[in-house]
Amino acid sequence: MSQINESAIKTPVVNINEIPSLAPSVAQVATAIPAFIGYTEKAQKIIPGDLRKIPTSISSLLEYQQYFGGAAPMNIVSVKLNELNFVSSSEIKSNFYLYDSIRMFYFNGGSKCYIMSIGSYNDTVDKDAFINDGLMELEKYDGPTLILFPDAIKLNFDLYEVQKQALMQCKKLQDRFCILDLLEIPNWKSGYGLFRENIGVLNLNYGSAYTPYLKSSLPIHIKYSDFFNTLVTPATSKITKAGSIVDLRTLTSNTNAINSIINWNNLIQDLNILKSNLETLITGERESLAGEWTFLVNEFLAEPIASNEADFLALFTYLYKIIKLVDNCETDFTGDFENKGLKKKVDDLITNSLKTTASNLISYDKGAEDNMGPGYNVYTGLTIASTKWNNIFTSAHTDPPVPDTLIFGTDPDEGNRRLAALPALNQVFELLHSGVTQIVSAAQTFESIYEETLLESHSIYKSIVASLKNSLVILPPCGAIAGIYTTVDSTMGVWKAPANVSLNSVKGPSVLIDDKTQQDLKIDTTAGKSINAIRSFTGKGTLVWGARTLAGNDNEWRYVSVRRLFIMVEQSAKKATAQFVFEPNASNTWIKVRAMLENYLTVLWRQGALEGAKPEHAFFVNCGLGQTMTELDILEGRLIVEIGMAAVRPAEFIILRFMHKMNES
Repeated sequence: MSQINESAIKTPVVNINEIPSLAPSVAQVATAIPAFIGYTEKAQKIIPGDLRKIPTSISSLLEYQQYFGGAAPMNIVSVKLNELNFVSSSEIKSNFYLYDSIRMFYFNGGSKCYIMSIGSYNDTVDKDAFINDGLMELEKYDGPTLILFPDAIKLNFDLYEVQKQALMQCKKLQDRFCILDLLEIPNWKSGYGLFRENIGVLNLNYGSAYTPYLKSSLPIHIKYSDFFNTLVTPATSKITKAGSIVDLRTLTSNTNAINSIINWNNLIQDLNILKSNLETLITGERESLAGEWTFLVNEFLAEPIASNEADFLALFTYLYKIIKLVDNCETDFTGDFENKGLKKKVDDLITNSLKTTASNLISYDKGAEDNMGPGYNVYTGLTIASTKWNNIFTSAHTDPPVPDTLIFGTDPDEGNRRLAALPALNQVFELLHSGVTQIVSAAQTFESIYEETLLESHSIYKSIVASLKNSLVILPPCGAIAGIYTTVDSTMGVWKAPANVSLNSVKGPSVLIDDKTQQDLKIDTTAGKSINAIRSFTGKGTLVWGARTLAGNDNEWRYVSVRRLFIMVEQSAKKATAQFVFEPNASNTWIKVRAMLENYLTVLWRQGALEGAKPEHAFFVNCGLGQTMTELDILEGRLIVEIGMAAVRPAEFIILRFMHKMNES
């Protein structure tokens, strides 16, 4: 659109003036884009850790697995065998719930969502991580419209503080809605009572809660190491028979099976050595290694070059610690490492690769000193005097070697020399990081080989694994509910209550709820905090049987569909009217704004989102002097629009009235 101020034309020439004839329109915002906050196996798109604490948009379960990995190891509490060596009873739990909640989301119709990884499976679930690294970072992003944090139920009573912070964010931004889980401790009924007591009374219309938990039929991945308590030495089996711990070697005569068990047991001990000596460098936590290095480099670059001596010292000290940890592994392998194949792979890697890296740095430093003069090695490589490199691989040397000549004077080139050394530091780090990754990869390769052999050769073990894979894992319902929201929004509209819809990949609720029990959930006479029930019905399956927000006694915001409809319209109108900022606050602008919003609301009315026989019965849009604005408003630059909508509400209670009709003929 190109408009010309005709009164400003001063030169004889032909000008073309394009006059807009079509009214501006409202682009409707998305309504069911959940953001999942929790713990993942990894968080990597390009380099390890680059997606940590960053809301990342995905559109499929495959994409999630590509960037964030798979499920956490299962927590097998106990497995009991009967006289025939079949599983008589078992208890199995999920260590983390985000991955399974994502699966439930997609199995129930989910589409686009955001993943906010605040840690890995080796981290301790922490309230501050959910609030500071999760919610506060998520607040900066405009895309999400739903907030979920299934892993937060592991916080126990700290869960309520996270939930209150999430509700506060929804109220502040007015563009998102919370789906909350309940604790089921010490039991289910006490759980929803504690929820009502601890959730507070603020911002309740911006969230909904669902209960009970779900018995999911999701596939479970089980491996031999899951049967052992690896936190004790030696690892203790969780398989018992007649009250005694079972050694699976006694249940088979197959040589391959027995050898696989021996190898697996040795590997479990070896992995404990790796975890002990590599600390945070093992498994998924090796991403924290890269994340920490990135942090140190950024800190170094963020400071003025002339004053970042401490950050520069931190860089090579960090590299030293990694080399020292790897070297400790080699020392332990000499006497303690049991898996000979893995020992050789790791030994060769350390001897031929990592130590070679250190040797090359010694030569690099010496060469730099020879070429640039005494002391110049301070500014290159690891900035460590070559004589101290010899101490890196000796157990007697425990402290990071500090350069004798690490004294920075007033030479203006010193800062630039430190900056020029950064590529060399990065090269060293990449070699060390690659070496650690190869160590972990070698261990995982042996795991796969032993597991496959054991399944093929040990029939009883295979039947135990098959039995556990058919176990029902109990999950919080938020992921499945988010999928239902997405399905209902895409097929019928956000104004349709997300209820009376069956759940997929669910065997049933963990607790059966009847009509009388649901009365206490739906109507809270004390504080009005409604909780939506998930119920099992004969011939129908498991259904979502509630559609209320937490503000269950609020006539305006009682229903989830009404609250979310208003969020959608408010945000759509807000984004559409942004184009009129700084336009003349006069009747022409008012007419355009009013026409644009009326057209949008008319479309919603025709789709069934608004109630009324005519558009004027369903909504109103007021904008103008004497209607919504005074002369003072105009002088102070305020353009005020008032919108009223008659939202459709769900028929929550259907009453059929029957009576006898007298015979009239």
